[in-house]
Amino acid sequence: MIDGKIYVAGGRPPGGSAFEVYDPATDQWERLPDLPTQCNHLAMAAVNGRIIVAGGRFDPGAFGERTDVVEIYDPATRRWTQGAPLPAPVGGITGAAHAGCMFVFGGEGEQSHVLGLTPTAYGYDPRADRWTRLPDLPIGIHGLKGSAVIDGRIFLPGGAITLGGNTGTNAQQVYRPTMRCE
Repeated sequence: MIDGKIYVAGGRPPGGSAFEVYDPATDQWERLPDLPTQCNHLAMAAVNGRIIVAGGRFDPGAFGERTDVVEIYDPATRRWTQGAPLPAPVGGITGAAHAGCMFVFGGEGEQSHVLGLTPTAYGYDPRADRWTRLPDLPIGIHGLKGSAVIDGRIFLPGGAITLGGNTGTNAQQVYRPTMRCE
């Protein structure tokens, strides 16, 4: 959220470049400049007045090609810029904002991970335009619908523990970030 407005991005084709904002005060949606890179199953967070979109899948297949692309939208200028790419291509991820940083968790990553899921966590410092590998999650997950930041902790509820999303978990993973970007 920025200024009380909710931003949504991406999706499966043909709407994979869609970028819109919802204003609850007026109950109105507005179409914004398209994502430069069409993708779905991405991570997104509002950090320092900008929207950061990271990773995701390129194509409409069940497990499309994963990407490391990072794009940053500035609502003041209504323009997109590129950020430093994720350290590895990953899709089916979730993101969170805390202490001026963006955090990205889990997803479909290297096939060397159990069941093709990755427990990885990354932190992005938008001022330095740099990603940092953080300690892994206890459980590799993908397909989370969101996260919550409460009292400096990032809560990651549930998610799928196998590719395809047919096997979910009710595990509540809690991440305590020490990284600060302020």
